[in-house]
Amino acid sequence: MYKPTDIMLDLETLGTGSNAVIVSISAVEFDRATGKTGTEFEVGVNLDEQIAKGANIDGATVMWWLAQDKEAQDELTRLPRLSVEEALDKYYAFVLQSGVEIVWGNGATFDNVLLSNLFKRHGKKYPTPFWADRCVRTFVDLSNIDTRQIPFEGIKHKGIDDCKHQIRYMGLGFGYARPDTTETNK
Repeated sequence: MYKPTDIMLDLETLGTGSNAVIVSISAVEFDRATGKTGTEFEVGVNLDEQIAKGANIDGATVMWWLAQDKEAQDELTRLPRLSVEEALDKYYAFVLQSGVEIVWGNGATFDNVLLSNLFKRHGKKYPTPFWADRCVRTFVDLSNIDTRQIPFEGIKHKGIDDCKHQIRYMGLGFGYARPDTTETNK
């Protein structure tokens, strides 16, 4: 029977600093031994409420978004914007329901940190203990993974697709993927 061991997190943002405005929160449960994925989570987040509490928009990131494919740009507006409180409550419930503590983000100072800061700014408890935050980039570096060996499936910068891609290429380090195929145990 499938039981998730980890969660992959991906944020789409309007900045790269630790208090960047978060456009969307996406997450996918997975089993690190097999690469099987489980429940998916995604939610759009109200931008104005974040700005009112000190979140920042970075002009260089906005310009970066404007240079992306139309499909990626469309992802910025695809999800309905929930209030920050509702979005965070839904994410918190997703993590608790999964029974998983380990959450992977792409960058030691990015996804997990930005989401934790959003929880703090809005007076909410972050569901992941500090010791359970994991960094995809560090894992990739230590495992000597060439992420280009696993072709991207889906829309780049669509949070769920980014999560699944990161799970697939991490499989090169965990041992459930081979560089000559994108097949994992789905």
